[in-house]
Amino acid sequence: MELAANIGSLLFLAGAALTFLGTLGLVRFPDVYTRLHGTGVASTGGLFLMLLGVLVYFIPRSASISLLAGLTLLFVLFSYPLATTAMIWAAHRTKVPIYERTLVDELELYDPEELDPRAGEVEEEGVERESQ
Repeated sequence: MELAANIGSLLFLAGAALTFLGTLGLVRFPDVYTRLHGTGVASTGGLFLMLLGVLVYFIPRSASISLLAGLTLLFVLFSYPLATTAMIWAAHRTKVPIYERTLVDELELYDPEELDPRAGEVEEEGVERESQ
């Protein structure tokens, strides 16, 4: 029980330190894209370590809290990177300026005008799509 408490506390503190480093990136980085990248990576990793610490800490004490921490951990791992990516794409589509010393705008390679305007539409049953 004591070992689980010590390991859980260390994991929690490591996650808190990583999250703190991510907030420093929010202050230090020059534009919205690098700020979102820095905080997105650090907050995902930091929250992962904190939730893993909670899971380890509560394994000998309460199985239900450990289960909830594990499920939350999985949710965070899948949703945080997607949310950060969506915010970066939205910033790029609304023409938020990029730092002037950026060498390559990789998102510019994906031109939304090249996509089929019907992309993502749900086809009705029994109705065939017209070929172009």
